[in-house]
Amino acid sequence: MKTSSRPELRGPVHAFWERLRSSPATIPMRDLAALFGAGDELLKRVRMRGDLILRENRFVNDGPELVVPAGKVELEIPSILSGTWRADESGFALVFSKDEFTLRACAVIAVFRKCFDLKELRATATDLVLDFGGSMADRRYTF
Repeated sequence: MKTSSRPELRGPVHAFWERLRSSPATIPMRDLAALFGAGDELLKRVRMRGDLILRENRFVNDGPELVVPAGKVELEIPSILSGTWRADESGFALVFSKDEFTLRACAVIAVFRKCFDLKELRATATDLVLDFGGSMADRRYTF
C-alpha cells in the first residue's frame, strides 16, 4: 500500500466523520468528493448527483454517471453508489456493496488501461485509506 502525506485532507475527513456520527439522513456528494481532494470543477459536477442517502447502516446515491480526470487516473462514478457505513469514536468506513455500485479508478499502465474498484474507504483521526482489495491501487493518506 502506497502511503502519502496529505495534510489538506484532514479538514474534509474530520468534517465528513462528524456528519456521519451525528446520524444525518443525507450528506452532500460534494462532501464525499472532498475526501479525495476534489477541486472546484469536480465539486460542481458531483453536486449534480444530489446527496448520499443514509438509512440505518446503508448508503445510496443515484445520479448521472461521471468520468472525471484526476491527475494520472480517471475516476468513474456509476449511476448508483451503494453500500454500508459505520461511524464511531475511532473513525468511519464506507464499504461498497458490489463492484457495479462503487467508485472506480482507471489508469494507463504501459499501453493497457487498468481499472480498480474501490472496496472500502475508511478513516481515523490520522489517516484515510482507499482499499481497492489489496491491489497496487491501495492508498493511505496521512494527515
